[in-house]
Amino acid sequence: MISKIKLVNTLFLLSFPFYGLGTYVTFKTNFSAGVILSVLPSLLILSIYGLDVLYRGRVTPMVNRVYGVAMLFILSLVASMWVAFAKGFPGLNMLNTTSLSVMFIVPFNAAVVVQVYNRGNENFDFAWLVLKGLAFFILLNLIGYGAGLRNLVHGFEGRINLPFMRGIYDASHVMSVVNLMLLFYLRDLIAKPFRYITLGALFMVNMAIMMNINSRLSFMIFVVLLVLFLFKFMKVIRGLFTVSLFTMPLLMSFALLIYEVLSLPFFVAILQRVDKEDVTTFNGRTYIWNSMADWAMYDRTGWLFGLGYRGQYELRMLDFLAILWQEEHSYNFHLHSTFLEITMDQGLIGLVLFYACMWFGFSYYRKHYRAGTLEGPLFAGIVYLMFIWQIDIFCYGIDLGNPIFFTMLSLAAIHPCYITRGQRMLNGQLLA
Repeated sequence: MISKIKLVNTLFLLSFPFYGLGTYVTFKTNFSAGVILSVLPSLLILSIYGLDVLYRGRVTPMVNRVYGVAMLFILSLVASMWVAFAKGFPGLNMLNTTSLSVMFIVPFNAAVVVQVYNRGNENFDFAWLVLKGLAFFILLNLIGYGAGLRNLVHGFEGRINLPFMRGIYDASHVMSVVNLMLLFYLRDLIAKPFRYITLGALFMVNMAIMMNINSRLSFMIFVVLLVLFLFKFMKVIRGLFTVSLFTMPLLMSFALLIYEVLSLPFFVAILQRVDKEDVTTFNGRTYIWNSMADWAMYDRTGWLFGLGYRGQYELRMLDFLAILWQEEHSYNFHLHSTFLEITMDQGLIGLVLFYACMWFGFSYYRKHYRAGTLEGPLFAGIVYLMFIWQIDIFCYGIDLGNPIFFTMLSLAAIHPCYITRGQRMLNGQLLA
């Protein structure tokens, strides 16, 4: 007889690889079919829970305010898609708007169900489960790349374009999250040599791919966080969340200093392309960000509730990019920032909700990190996303960072009184 908990956990492990497969199908054959394929394991998890509820005839709410705030944000994201559809945004129709809405709602709720089923499971290790799911996702990409498949959305000649990603830089973000989490597991060489060597090999493969992808912003943030976690500075550092709120303005203010640092022989050897104009404008991103700054100062149309998905197109804010790239329209251009995209699409309301979600995740896992518990490695992933979301689109909507973040947040969304399993340390011992 198949254990229900094992079935749910197996489906959860498959959720990230399926997200990648669905992304490929989305841009290869059928958009809506690919979107649903992306969340198929999560849909199955919710179906199992639904059947359970029907059998029992009752629902016991086990969530807290974190769940409520997270769902308000997700529903705000869904609403932004329907607003754009109502306004006739190019490419949106009833079918793909509905499928995208499902895609936004399902992963977080499925992850919450995983927490509910495992609340009394003494062998449950959520951080390890997330890490394995992301590792399978990376393995799937490497197999696909070896089979000759390439990224269909965004790639560069001469660099590794892993096929089951939304773009070339997504791979660097995923591997940064994985490698920061791996730091917590690269121990016990004598007691567990095979596991140590396997995880060490994964870490080195990820590093090699990150260097080939050559994402300077991602690599720079990864290196800083790697040092902070490696030498335990993260245990004593204060004000980290506050500093992260100003990631974008700090980078823009210190652009010349960043160029000088990246011009050092060590970084030149690793990153290869260190052009002054390219670095100080962050590959042209500052032109887009300055357009948003002008909107915030002089326009502010839709600032409270947003203008709907890709609201910048309604204002023709990025038409200059269409001219530069010789495109007929600018609706395919995004703001290269989850922070700015949320502000434009969902307004101040959506932005505040997402800030609250980030704070909940950060504060929850910081406690576990300082206590040295099994959940501690997820703090490293949360911190990376906390910095990268301001300067990349990775955490927005359909991009993989969005389900990664809300999957991590799911544990914080369960009321502690319903978690009956014992709290364990990273070495497996029960916390006194």
